[in-house]
Parts: sequence; structure tokens; C-alpha cells
Amino acid sequence: MKGRKDMKQSFSCQGLVFVHWDGKILPDYHYLTKVEHLSVVVSADGIEKLLGVQQMKSETYFENGIWWIKESSQRSLDGKLQDLENTILDITKCPPEKIDELQRTIKAFKVVYKRRWLACNYIEARFLEKYEEWLNEEIEIPTDSIPGSSKGRPSKEFGESSDRSKRRKTMELRYIGTVDELTYAAQMTQRAAGNIDVAKVIQDVTKSPTRATKFRKAAIIGSKTMTTKKHTPEGALGIFVEANLTVSQYKVIRQANKDVYPCYTYVQRAKQDCYPPKNVSETVAEVKLQDLVDHTTSRLCKYLEPVFQQSIQSTDTDLVLIYKWGCDGSTQTQYKQKFEEDGNSDANIFLSSIVPLRLMSGNKIIWQNMQPSSPRYCRPIRIRYVKEDKDITNEEIEYIENQALNLQATRVCNAATNTSSTLRCYICGKTSKSFNELTSTNPENPETFKFGLSILHARIRFFEFLLHLSYKIKAEVYKGRIKEKSDRGKIQAAKETVQKEFHDRMGLLVDIPKAGYGNTNDGNSSRRFFNNPQEAADITGVDLILIIYFKVILEVISSGFDIDLKKFSTFTMNTANHYVNLYPWQPMSPTVHKILMPSSVQCHSPCITANRPIVRRSSGS
Repeated sequence: MKGRKDMKQSFSCQGLVFVHWDGKILPDYHYLTKVEHLSVVVSADGIEKLLGVQQMKSETYFENGIWWIKESSQRSLDGKLQDLENTILDITKCPPEKIDELQRTIKAFKVVYKRRWLACNYIEARFLEKYEEWLNEEIEIPTDSIPGSSKGRPSKEFGESSDRSKRRKTMELRYIGTVDELTYAAQMTQRAAGNIDVAKVIQDVTKSPTRATKFRKAAIIGSKTMTTKKHTPEGALGIFVEANLTVSQYKVIRQANKDVYPCYTYVQRAKQDCYPPKNVSETVAEVKLQDLVDHTTSRLCKYLEPVFQQSIQSTDTDLVLIYKWGCDGSTQTQYKQKFEEDGNSDANIFLSSIVPLRLMSGNKIIWQNMQPSSPRYCRPIRIRYVKEDKDITNEEIEYIENQALNLQATRVCNAATNTSSTLRCYICGKTSKSFNELTSTNPENPETFKFGLSILHARIRFFEFLLHLSYKIKAEVYKGRIKEKSDRGKIQAAKETVQKEFHDRMGLLVDIPKAGYGNTNDGNSSRRFFNNPQEAADITGVDLILIIYFKVILEVISSGFDIDLKKFSTFTMNTANHYVNLYPWQPMSPTVHKILMPSSVQCHSPCITANRPIVRRSSGS
């Protein structure tokens, strides 16, 4: 920095000095006066602006000047820079209200100066050459103005300035600081000002680039006016059923959100619309199959009306709705109610039901039930208090025309096909003794193909088959049929060991009878067993590869996707060969035999892809 020749006529120094940013003291002290009240703009060329003095350009750097840093008595660079700061504060006589601003300006300069001076390895020539452009920039130092002088247009506060002015005022700050430094400085400044929430938002937003995008999207969504949409009676009924609410619970919820939920009276009417015509007596609750199919079709078409408008062009298009149905019986807890006829009892119950699978228009699928084995879409046809036996099963089959069993246990199919033994395959007629003879085949009865395959039943029976196989492996009793009492004792001891290990290692209760009906072997136990094949193999002693093969087969038939039957038949046949090579002494169970044999896979192909569609309902749209 150098003194200006045009200042000599107007000012005198009065013992004060001018100091340049780079540390140079102006030598012409006696030509300057009243500098303590001057508004000064400092650049690397010298004093560019002085109140009442025209701006001038210097021809050389630091003309008629010396390095102030060289003359400083301090030895360290930090000390020399601190002397520079003290001198500037003393010279400018900055008013108290602008001290903070001046100190921030000086501090910013010191940080950049030190970083760049060190980067040049303390070599002056390199420093001047490399940062020539930076040294020529202007830095405004806030000072008090000369009394009586013209102030011109007053400067606006930063918040009142235009965007262009704000960019100009912050240009130097943005230039000398990195993005991280400026962000952190903004955060700390807001915190110091007491704006804790603002500081926290800045910290959260700048953690990662994606975080800022999420904040922006949330702000856009939050700024939009949210309109409350009232549920339709059908929508409110869906919530009522899914949440398993009572009437009083629904009314309490509606009391707090009357603009969202309709009155329960409308929900009740919507519920009544879901019921087909019915007939209920003391021991029978029944819906005619035709009424149930018509009602299901109309409700589904009402739900799919927007889809019909988009995908179906002709009004003469025929729609085909494919169903499956089945029946089964069970025992249950008896209640204290009294029947009008003494012979009636509620100890046993027998149920037949129907499930919609697929709605088609020609070869185009309009709607697909993605959970065909779930009770969610199960629609009861008839419920009776009667004990299940062969005659009751055949009676139910005769009662519903064009029906077939799909979700039932094997004994129901046996009754329908007049198969006397549950250990005989009702498709090919083989007994359990010949199930492992893979090369010999019996002719299948085509009439049995319509009975379908229960996926849940298959999953449980596969699990039980491996479980019972493990008892013999652990007991080292390699026989199909157990006759000796000593062998039965060994198997019972092995069973208890396996049960304990399942409980301790997997938290499962297996093969334990339940009071009144069945045992603890259910679908959930089977899923956990096959989802942990290594653990299952360690506990049971059954071959790990065999368990994995069984798992793949069960996952494929329950996937809901169309299957390449040729490849699937090859895989099941390879699985059967693998099993027979490992355990030839233990015949397959009827369920395992039906699924592993290629001919059985072909006959069950409809039920593998859609759980055996049987009943078809056609309607013109």
C-alpha cells in the first residue's frame, strides 16, 4: 500500500500511520491528516478510496513502501499479523457499533493470508506472483466519517438490500471461505444469536446431499394445502373390519374425526350390502351357491368398474370369473347353549366354502387373487354342526354340482374317490410300500385330477414327514414299519430329544397333541423349519440338501406364478431320486409322493398356478 500524492494537499498525519494489508507502512506520514475519521478502502495497490479523494491507480506494487511484517518486533507470523490487526484498529478509530464487523473483516484476511503465505513456503517472490490478483482486490474497512462532510445516500441494512446488493456485499466472504467453512459459520452464528432451531436445521440439512433433497420435498409437501378427504361407507367398513373394531370403538374414533369418518349407520348399511341372501337355522347356516357366485361377481365388478372402463372397449365382451371350492370338518369346544332337539350338538362342525381366483376377458387377466390359499377371500357356502365322515363328505359333493376339493386334507379326497386307505395314493392307486419304486408307474384316474392340491396341507405334511424321519435317524432304527417294542422305545426317546432341541434352539413346539383337536404342527412351524434349513438339518439329522430341495418345491407351488411344468417335473423327479438313494428303507408319505412324481405334477398343474380353478362363472359386461 502506498500514500497518494493527491492527498498531500489536504491532509497531515498527526503522528498516525497508514498500514497496508500485506504489512507495508506508508512512509508519507506528514502528508495525511484527520485519518482517524476517514472512510478507507484498502487494496493491494494502496488506498483506492479515501473520502473526498479521487481513486487512483498505482503503477507498481508497494511503491514508496516497506513491509510492515518485516518491521514488526514479533518473531512469529501470528504475532506479526496480530500487530497488523492492532494497528489497523488504532488507525481507523472504528466506532463501537462497527468493531465486530471490522474484526471479522481483519480476521478473514489473516486466515487467507496465513494459509497462502504458508503454501508458498515463506517465499516472498512466489507469494507476490501467485496471488497477484488477490492482492489487487479491494477490502472495505468500516470507519467513522469526517464530521461535516457529505454522507451521500445512506447504506441500507443487509436484510433490506436487493439480491444483487447482497451478492456484492458477500462476494469477498464467499471467495475466501470454503462451502464447509461458510456452512459451519452460519450454523454457529445462528446458535450464538439464540436461533437454536435454525442452527439445528442447517446442521441436519448439510449432513449429506440427499438429506437436503428430502428436506426440500418435505417442505414442498408441507406448504401445500392439505384437503381432508372423507371416507366412503365402503372404505370406512374396510377400516372397521381390518382393525377389528367394535361399534363403540368406531364411534369414539369418529367423534374425534367427524370430517373423515361417516356415521356408523352408513357403515352398517354398507355391511348389509356385502351379504348375499342367506338361510340360518339351529344347526345350519347356508347360502345358495348360485346366490353366492352372483353376489361375489357383482361386488367384484363394482370394485373393478374403473378398470373395465379403461381395458374393455366392447360392450359385448364376455367375462369369466374362475373359482375354487372345498370342504372340511373339525371338532370344537362345546358351549352351554341348549338345542331344541336333543340329538343336536355343537361338538363338531363341517364347512364348505368358495374362493374367487381370477377374472378374465378372453386371454386377458382383469383381476388376480394373489393369496389364493389365504382365508381372506374365503366365502362360506354352508356351515353345519355335524361330524365329518365319508358319507357327509360325499353328501356335500353331491349337494354342490361341478365341485372339486382343493384345500382339504387327504382323507377327504380319499372319501370322494372311494379310497379306503389313507396310505394309498388316490391318483395312481399305489400303496405306501411301492411309493419308493420310482421306475414302476400305475395308470392315473383322470377323474381324480379335479380334486386339486392344498398348498398349506402340503407344507404341513412335508414338515411332518421329515420330522418322523428324523426320529428313526436319531434312534438308528432304519425300518419302514416298526413292530418291535424296543424299537418303539428308542423312537420315543429320540422324539423327545428332537422336540426339546426344537424348543431350545428355535422356540418351536412340534408334534405335541392339542386338547380336543390336532397337534402343534401348523403352517407357521413349517415355514420356520424350512426357512432355517441348516438349523433344521442339525436338529433332525436329515440331509441338508433334501431339506433345501423340499423348501424349493414348496416355495414354487405357493408362489402364485405360472410354472414351467417340464422343468419342475425334472426337479421333483431328481428330488425323489435323491431321497430314495439316502433313505430307501422309509417309504414316502402319500402327500410327498403325489407332489414328487412327474405324472402327479402334470395333473396338479392348474392348482399349482392358481390353486386349481374349478367353478366358472360367465357374465356379459
